[in-house]
Amino acid sequence: MTARKRTGAARLALAGAVVGLGALVLPGLAAADPAVPPIPPGPGAPPPPGQPGAVIGGDAPPAPPPVGAPYVAPVPNAQYGSGDGPLGFLRDAWHQARDPYNFAGTAPGMMPAPAPPPPGAGPPPPLPPGYTSMTAPESSTPLGPEQGNYSGGPPLPPGYYPLDGPPPPGYFDAPPAPPAPPGPIVPPKIDATQ
Repeated sequence: MTARKRTGAARLALAGAVVGLGALVLPGLAAADPAVPPIPPGPGAPPPPGQPGAVIGGDAPPAPPPVGAPYVAPVPNAQYGSGDGPLGFLRDAWHQARDPYNFAGTAPGMMPAPAPPPPGAGPPPPLPPGYTSMTAPESSTPLGPEQGNYSGGPPLPPGYYPLDGPPPPGYFDAPPAPPAPPGPIVPPKIDATQ
Protein backbone atom coordinates (compact mmCIF):
# COMPACT_ATOMS: atom_id res chain seq x y z
CA MET A 1 0.00 0.00 0.00
CA THR A 2 1.14 3.47 -0.64
CA ALA A 3 1.34 6.12 2.05
CA ARG A 4 -1.65 7.94 0.62
CA LYS A 5 -3.85 4.83 0.80
CA ARG A 6 -2.71 4.16 4.36
CA THR A 7 -3.57 7.67 5.52
CA GLY A 8 -6.98 7.42 3.80
CA ALA A 9 -7.64 4.11 5.55
CA ALA A 10 -6.54 5.55 8.89
CA ARG A 11 -8.82 8.56 8.45
CA LEU A 12 -11.71 6.26 7.57
CA ALA A 13 -11.06 4.11 10.67
CA LEU A 14 -10.85 7.22 12.86
CA ALA A 15 -14.13 8.56 11.44
CA GLY A 16 -15.81 5.19 12.09
CA ALA A 17 -14.56 5.19 15.68
CA VAL A 18 -15.87 8.73 16.25
CA VAL A 19 -19.28 7.82 14.83
CA GLY A 20 -19.41 4.63 16.94
CA LEU A 21 -18.48 6.45 20.15
CA GLY A 22 -21.03 9.15 19.37
CA ALA A 23 -23.70 6.48 18.96
CA LEU A 24 -22.79 5.15 22.40
CA VAL A 25 -22.56 8.51 24.19
CA LEU A 26 -25.58 10.38 22.76
CA PRO A 27 -28.29 8.07 24.17
CA GLY A 28 -26.73 8.45 27.62
CA LEU A 29 -26.89 12.21 27.33
CA ALA A 30 -30.48 12.08 26.14
CA ALA A 31 -31.52 9.99 29.16
CA ALA A 32 -29.85 12.33 31.67
CA ASP A 33 -31.90 14.66 33.87
CA PRO A 34 -32.92 17.72 31.84
CA ALA A 35 -32.21 20.67 34.09
CA VAL A 36 -32.16 21.67 37.70
CA PRO A 37 -35.74 21.53 39.02
CA PRO A 38 -37.22 24.95 39.84
CA ILE A 39 -37.02 26.14 43.42
CA PRO A 40 -40.45 26.00 45.04
CA PRO A 41 -41.86 29.39 46.02
CA GLY A 42 -42.03 30.37 49.65
CA PRO A 43 -45.16 30.00 51.75
CA GLY A 44 -48.01 32.28 50.69
CA ALA A 45 -46.42 33.10 47.30
CA PRO A 46 -48.31 32.15 44.13
CA PRO A 47 -46.83 29.22 42.16
CA PRO A 48 -44.93 30.05 38.99
CA PRO A 49 -46.96 29.83 35.78
CA GLY A 50 -47.29 26.34 34.38
CA GLN A 51 -46.54 24.68 37.73
CA PRO A 52 -49.17 22.86 39.79
CA GLY A 53 -50.09 24.54 43.03
CA ALA A 54 -51.41 23.28 46.35
CA VAL A 55 -55.12 23.53 46.97
CA ILE A 56 -55.79 25.00 50.35
CA GLY A 57 -58.48 23.24 52.36
CA GLY A 58 -58.74 20.17 50.07
CA ASP A 59 -57.69 16.59 50.57
CA ALA A 60 -54.13 15.64 49.86
CA PRO A 61 -53.57 14.09 46.43
CA PRO A 62 -53.44 10.29 46.41
CA ALA A 63 -50.06 8.67 46.76
CA PRO A 64 -48.48 7.44 43.54
CA PRO A 65 -48.67 3.71 42.90
CA PRO A 66 -45.67 1.66 44.03
CA VAL A 67 -42.92 1.14 41.52
CA GLY A 68 -42.38 -2.35 40.18
CA ALA A 69 -44.43 -5.51 40.09
CA PRO A 70 -46.98 -6.07 42.86
CA TYR A 71 -45.91 -8.28 45.73
CA VAL A 72 -47.02 -11.88 45.48
CA ALA A 73 -46.78 -14.09 48.53
CA PRO A 74 -44.62 -17.18 47.97
CA VAL A 75 -46.54 -20.43 47.56
CA PRO A 76 -45.79 -22.86 50.37
CA ASN A 77 -44.58 -26.25 49.16
CA ALA A 78 -44.47 -25.22 45.49
CA GLN A 79 -44.54 -28.28 43.23
CA TYR A 80 -45.98 -29.47 39.94
CA GLY A 81 -48.72 -32.05 39.55
CA SER A 82 -49.64 -34.27 42.43
CA GLY A 83 -46.34 -33.80 44.24
CA ASP A 84 -44.75 -37.11 43.34
CA GLY A 85 -41.28 -35.72 42.81
CA PRO A 86 -39.97 -33.38 40.15
CA LEU A 87 -41.48 -35.48 37.32
CA GLY A 88 -44.95 -35.86 38.88
CA PHE A 89 -46.37 -33.35 36.40
CA LEU A 90 -45.22 -35.47 33.48
CA ARG A 91 -46.93 -38.55 34.94
CA ASP A 92 -50.16 -36.61 35.47
CA ALA A 93 -50.00 -35.14 31.94
CA TRP A 94 -49.45 -38.63 30.50
CA HIS A 95 -52.53 -40.02 32.28
CA GLN A 96 -54.59 -37.00 31.22
CA ALA A 97 -53.50 -37.44 27.57
CA ARG A 98 -54.37 -41.16 27.60
CA ASP A 99 -57.89 -40.61 29.01
CA PRO A 100 -58.86 -36.92 28.70
CA TYR A 101 -62.57 -37.43 29.46
CA ASN A 102 -62.12 -40.07 32.19
CA PHE A 103 -63.77 -42.83 30.16
CA ALA A 104 -61.86 -45.45 32.15
CA GLY A 105 -64.24 -44.90 35.08
CA THR A 106 -67.39 -45.67 33.02
CA ALA A 107 -68.84 -48.96 31.76
CA PRO A 108 -67.63 -50.14 28.33
CA GLY A 109 -69.60 -48.54 25.49
CA MET A 110 -71.37 -46.07 27.78
CA MET A 111 -70.99 -42.32 27.92
CA PRO A 112 -70.13 -40.74 31.27
CA ALA A 113 -73.06 -39.22 33.11
CA PRO A 114 -73.67 -35.59 32.13
CA ALA A 115 -73.08 -32.88 34.67
CA PRO A 116 -76.26 -31.46 36.13
CA PRO A 117 -77.18 -27.94 35.00
CA PRO A 118 -76.25 -25.13 37.37
CA PRO A 119 -78.97 -23.97 39.76
CA GLY A 120 -81.42 -21.57 38.16
CA ALA A 121 -80.35 -22.42 34.58
CA GLY A 122 -83.86 -23.20 33.30
CA PRO A 123 -84.78 -25.65 30.53
CA PRO A 124 -82.44 -26.15 27.58
CA PRO A 125 -83.37 -24.46 24.30
CA PRO A 126 -84.90 -26.66 21.57
CA LEU A 127 -82.50 -28.03 18.99
CA PRO A 128 -83.07 -27.66 15.23
CA PRO A 129 -85.40 -30.29 13.70
CA GLY A 130 -83.76 -33.68 13.32
CA TYR A 131 -81.06 -33.22 15.99
CA THR A 132 -81.07 -35.40 19.09
CA SER A 133 -79.45 -34.35 22.35
CA MET A 134 -77.48 -37.00 24.24
CA THR A 135 -77.50 -35.07 27.52
CA ALA A 136 -80.89 -33.29 27.48
CA PRO A 137 -83.48 -35.37 25.57
CA GLU A 138 -86.24 -32.82 26.29
CA SER A 139 -84.50 -30.36 23.90
CA SER A 140 -84.64 -32.76 20.90
CA THR A 141 -87.03 -31.84 18.10
CA PRO A 142 -88.35 -34.56 15.72
CA LEU A 143 -88.41 -34.09 11.96
CA GLY A 144 -91.66 -32.79 10.52
CA PRO A 145 -93.30 -34.43 7.49
CA GLU A 146 -92.15 -31.62 5.21
CA GLN A 147 -88.50 -31.84 6.34
CA GLY A 148 -87.99 -35.53 5.57
CA ASN A 149 -89.32 -35.32 2.00
CA TYR A 150 -86.80 -34.07 -0.53
CA SER A 151 -88.60 -35.25 -3.67
CA GLY A 152 -89.39 -31.76 -4.91
CA GLY A 153 -87.06 -29.09 -6.12
CA PRO A 154 -85.63 -28.19 -9.50
CA PRO A 155 -84.51 -30.92 -11.89
CA LEU A 156 -80.87 -31.96 -11.85
CA PRO A 157 -78.59 -30.51 -14.54
CA PRO A 158 -77.61 -32.72 -17.49
CA GLY A 159 -75.01 -35.33 -16.51
CA TYR A 160 -76.06 -35.43 -12.81
CA TYR A 161 -77.96 -38.37 -11.37
CA PRO A 162 -79.92 -38.59 -8.08
CA LEU A 163 -78.23 -40.25 -5.11
CA ASP A 164 -81.18 -42.51 -4.36
CA GLY A 165 -81.88 -43.49 -7.99
CA PRO A 166 -80.22 -45.95 -10.33
CA PRO A 167 -76.53 -45.45 -11.08
CA PRO A 168 -75.54 -43.65 -14.27
CA PRO A 169 -74.93 -45.71 -17.40
CA GLY A 170 -71.49 -47.32 -17.48
CA TYR A 171 -70.98 -47.01 -13.70
CA PHE A 172 -70.20 -50.69 -13.22
CA ASP A 173 -68.24 -51.13 -16.49
CA ALA A 174 -64.58 -52.07 -16.34
CA PRO A 175 -62.10 -49.25 -16.89
CA PRO A 176 -60.87 -48.84 -20.46
CA ALA A 177 -57.76 -50.71 -21.48
CA PRO A 178 -54.55 -48.68 -21.47
CA PRO A 179 -53.37 -47.45 -24.86
CA ALA A 180 -50.93 -49.64 -26.76
CA PRO A 181 -47.29 -48.61 -26.40
CA PRO A 182 -45.81 -46.88 -29.41
CA GLY A 183 -43.76 -48.94 -31.83
CA PRO A 184 -40.00 -48.64 -32.14
CA ILE A 185 -38.67 -45.46 -33.67
CA VAL A 186 -36.84 -46.13 -36.88
CA PRO A 187 -34.62 -43.32 -38.09
CA PRO A 188 -35.12 -42.41 -41.74
CA LYS A 189 -32.47 -43.54 -44.17
CA ILE A 190 -30.47 -40.72 -45.64
CA ASP A 191 -29.03 -41.19 -49.08
CA ALA A 192 -25.52 -39.79 -49.00
CA THR A 193 -25.03 -40.07 -52.76
CA GLN A 194 -27.06 -37.05 -53.63
